[in-house]
Amino acid sequence: MAQNIKKYNIKRANKSNIPENSGEILEAEKPLSQSMLWKLQTDFYANQGPEAWIKGIVPQYITTNPYIANLYAKTVFGYCRDIASSEDFDRNTTIYIMELAAGVGRFTYTFLKRFLHMVENSSLKGLKFKYIVTDLAERNVEYWQNHSFLRPYFENGVLDCATFDMAGDEELRLRHSGEVLSKGSLKNPLILFANYTFDSLPQDTFYVDKGELFEGLITITSKGETVASEDKSILAGLDYYYADKQISGSGYYEDTKFNDILLYYKDCLEDTAFSLPIIALRCINRLKKLFNDDIVIISTDKGYRSASSMHKNYHPFLSKHGSISLTVNFHALELYFKGLGGKAIHSIYEHENVTMSMFLLSQRSHAFIETTMAYQEIIESIGPDDFYIIKKAVVPLNKSLTTKELLTFLRYTVWDARTFLEFYNTLLERIANEEDFPKDELIAVIHNVWEHYFPIGEEGDIAYCFGSLLGYFGNDRDAIKLFQSSLEFYGDDVAVNYEIALCYYNLQEFEQAMEYINKSLTLDPNFEESKNLKSLIEEM
Repeated sequence: MAQNIKKYNIKRANKSNIPENSGEILEAEKPLSQSMLWKLQTDFYANQGPEAWIKGIVPQYITTNPYIANLYAKTVFGYCRDIASSEDFDRNTTIYIMELAAGVGRFTYTFLKRFLHMVENSSLKGLKFKYIVTDLAERNVEYWQNHSFLRPYFENGVLDCATFDMAGDEELRLRHSGEVLSKGSLKNPLILFANYTFDSLPQDTFYVDKGELFEGLITITSKGETVASEDKSILAGLDYYYADKQISGSGYYEDTKFNDILLYYKDCLEDTAFSLPIIALRCINRLKKLFNDDIVIISTDKGYRSASSMHKNYHPFLSKHGSISLTVNFHALELYFKGLGGKAIHSIYEHENVTMSMFLLSQRSHAFIETTMAYQEIIESIGPDDFYIIKKAVVPLNKSLTTKELLTFLRYTVWDARTFLEFYNTLLERIANEEDFPKDELIAVIHNVWEHYFPIGEEGDIAYCFGSLLGYFGNDRDAIKLFQSSLEFYGDDVAVNYEIALCYYNLQEFEQAMEYINKSLTLDPNFEESKNLKSLIEEM
């Protein structure tokens, strides 16, 4: 963190030490959680909707890939085994799994794929659970409801969705079933996912020096410069700085447990700033009441795991990627849960990109052995950040790896589509030139990757790539399905319609072939391949 402070030149400021050339003041000395920035943040997600992820404005890969979904599925499976073994478990009611700020729903889909497979092939078969995917942005909720890959899960009752404002909502109104989850109506625990979530919520920042506690107040200024058209950040044209204001007394927050956290840091830190994820804490407080103090949270985000990891920090740098994000104080969440009689388990290693933490609170009288064992196995081996680091090391070496090594690594990623695309050109070159190319193994990889892929129309049409390969290998029926998915998520395309026509031609289904030839020629009357294929069929 010290390097970030130096790099981004965030300075301590007070009324007598305002940074030079700071620009016009738009908002002066506000607690960070009350800044105008969060209204800009909310508007950004509401206006962008799914496009924020489809266009790659907001990062998502590290917390939505199949590898991390598999880790979460294993942990939740262990937790459900613990819950199902307890005497007070009500088998006639539902266990709810809730995802906060789910974006386009990619993690939702991949998690359900893995978790359902585990449940259906285990002693938990028949377990009643429902996955609730939530977001504040209405456009995202509509996107999930209309996505063809999620529709079967809505229809069979294991998936529902809701808008959820983490800053204030106290109940959940489920869109598909119409069910309302409210206090007093729930008997089983809540399993809560928060990936790249708490870092995007309002936080407060404080500073401790010589035994005194100060609140960090942010001032937002306008740089008065022309903003580049490609800069989509809510901070475009804006700057900010902090000032410290001493806090007197011990009643800063409405909740004594939040104030206890402040007092803890006041006693143990020196010349150091720390943030408090106040909206996350309030959201957790409301949800734990809704679910009778029976809640487990799994969260992956950029975060601090201990007081020592924040040593000599100053107030937070605001990372910008369309929206803004801040590093999360997971240690403060741990203090909160321990204050309630719960516990926390963090990643045991220092991580480069994200950390994974679990927080557990329950009134049940057992030690959650299966949950702890599953989670510790994950974090003591290769967690989400470790996987990402390994992937970044392997992908640039793909041309020097054997085909067997490439396909093995794809299996290791739990069939990750992005990795496949990064290997695609290398595999394509080897198909025709490599003796004894493992065709059948590649076909199996294609089917597995596609099964775990959630298309959103982003750059890199993997459905078209897969369809082309399967068509080349003579698997025309499967190729057609993939080409049709390409049309669904990327729009009508002359070449894709031609490829479908060619597959039908190979299957000797000439009427269907002509249908897609005509679609292709409607888009481009001069498309030579379609004209030639049409002539060939007409001459038969």
